[in-house]
Amino acid sequence: MKNIIIGTAGHVDHGKTLLIKALSGIDTDRLVEEKKRGITIELGFAHIPNDDGYNIGVIDVPGHEKFIKNMLAGIGGIDFVVFVVAADEGIMPQTREHFEILQALGIDDGIVAVTKTDMVDEEWLEMLLEEVEDYFKGSFLEGKPIIPVSAKTGDNIPELKAEIIRKCDRENKRLEDKELFRLPVDRVFSMQGFGTVVTGTLMDGVCNVGDDVVLYPSGAKAKIRGIQTYGKDTDMAVAGQRTAINLSNIKKEEVERGDILAMENAVVSTNMLDVSLKVFNSSDRVILNNSRVHLYAGSKEALCKVILLDRDVLGAGETCCAQLRLEEPIALRRGDRFIVRFYSPIITIGGGQVLDAMPDKHKRNRQDVLDAFKILEKGTVPEIIEMKASQRKFPDSDELALELGILRADSAAIVKEEVADGRLAMLSNGAVLGMEKLERLKQNIEYIINKYHESNPLADGIPKQELLSKLRESFHIEDEKLLASLVTYLMESGVIADKGKNIALAGFVVKHTAEQEALKEKLAEMYRNAGIELVKNDEAFALHKDKNIVAPLLAELVEESIIRKIDSAYYISVDAWNKCMDAAASFGADFTLAEYRDKLGTSRKYAEIILAALDKAGITRFNGKTRTALIAR
Repeated sequence: MKNIIIGTAGHVDHGKTLLIKALSGIDTDRLVEEKKRGITIELGFAHIPNDDGYNIGVIDVPGHEKFIKNMLAGIGGIDFVVFVVAADEGIMPQTREHFEILQALGIDDGIVAVTKTDMVDEEWLEMLLEEVEDYFKGSFLEGKPIIPVSAKTGDNIPELKAEIIRKCDRENKRLEDKELFRLPVDRVFSMQGFGTVVTGTLMDGVCNVGDDVVLYPSGAKAKIRGIQTYGKDTDMAVAGQRTAINLSNIKKEEVERGDILAMENAVVSTNMLDVSLKVFNSSDRVILNNSRVHLYAGSKEALCKVILLDRDVLGAGETCCAQLRLEEPIALRRGDRFIVRFYSPIITIGGGQVLDAMPDKHKRNRQDVLDAFKILEKGTVPEIIEMKASQRKFPDSDELALELGILRADSAAIVKEEVADGRLAMLSNGAVLGMEKLERLKQNIEYIINKYHESNPLADGIPKQELLSKLRESFHIEDEKLLASLVTYLMESGVIADKGKNIALAGFVVKHTAEQEALKEKLAEMYRNAGIELVKNDEAFALHKDKNIVAPLLAELVEESIIRKIDSAYYISVDAWNKCMDAAASFGADFTLAEYRDKLGTSRKYAEIILAALDKAGITRFNGKTRTALIAR
């Protein structure tokens, strides 16, 4: 069956609740105070029986200005509105306020019901109908049915119901995939024998009895124990239904109106929102930068600060890009609509749409930020993914799906196509980055390595750990696997080259000056002449004032097998080292330090240093007092 949610709107005491009772047989005023005062205070719920195959849920909202926040908790999830105007009063203050709220929330269809026709004569009614038609010109209700009705006499109630049924034959814009399931909680209570029950309009997705779910923004986990839709038990609820869910493993006190029940990683808990914000045309107030306002989104109310990113004042009828910084976390998706009300006095002044539920903190009046907002507002999903992949974060396709409020499979398919077309790069850990970001990364690495070479001109590259540390700092990367994947990608794409302990720019070759070549030869000659009479490193470094010149030359001589490092203080020529190995091998087993010293014809000090190096190299083994040669002569 097709599931439709309709809502009422209109001024207090214009007959919304009586009209719903006439259509559904259900009195939505359930509170004692509502019965006593004769006005709706809280959200009411009903369903309209029909033989046309529709589940039609109805949300009855309060009309009184004092209860606008209750109205806002339910009206955002409707498919279309039955807008009520009383024939005896016409357009009133909450008529205007409710109408502007509906427009800000993106409601795009509806019916106008002119109620209480039994209280006016035909001439008055005709004049009132013209006034109503004029009022809605230029809006989403222009040209929509305007039906005069009387809940008291039943006049035209069948015609209104028939029009509602016709409206139900509409394209379903709700997403019905389980991973996108979310239900904004508008009521929570406890039932003896059942435990915690939450109700709300199921916005997207489906849920089943037995599903594991998460309550946002708290992150508390629960299991669906039972489901009711329109008063009947069911195993599954789908998008577009008024739904009651019995939860296990969670207490009533852990849930409140405004929470979102969803699958794990289905929505974002955030303290910041990038939004498109508009002040109502009729507002006599403005929003100043840094203003504090009440935010209403889904069934949630929260306080936030408005940061206007391209101006200082937002006036009536104006729209701008803004960042909302919330005083408590809220769970939303990109594309969600919201309303803002003045901090004090609490009056409705505007609304807008969430463009990014996971933004970075922005500075004002920056062209790059404003350009990004244009893409968020007007761009395609691939264009937005490309933009996000060029920002500071390194998202994977699942994270992009969460940020954009789309299916993970759809995000993965778009990313795959973008990578194939060369618009995105993908790392081995699944993270993606845009070409603009990749270019910045290449330039940053080139700068880091060239800067290192200024102080270390003969080094064949920068030490790996030093490069990783600088990249970690420059790109705010805390994940070591991400860092490793990034370096691997840059190596595989020919940007940098692995030099063992160091990393160099691809194609980099150390170039010596004539002076450095002469110094290198002088060092080699010094070690050849020394033989087994070891030369201490200090003597080598004394040949030049800059240690950063001598050390790389010694490393080159080692790489070219001209000298060998035997410990932290000494190098030895390779010819001399071979003589040292031959001398050890000539003994076979059980030779002493003294015997080895005499064999080499050197001092005890040098013989001891050489034997320690031979032990470390696995050429000899020290047995406590004697040694054994592990290689044959």
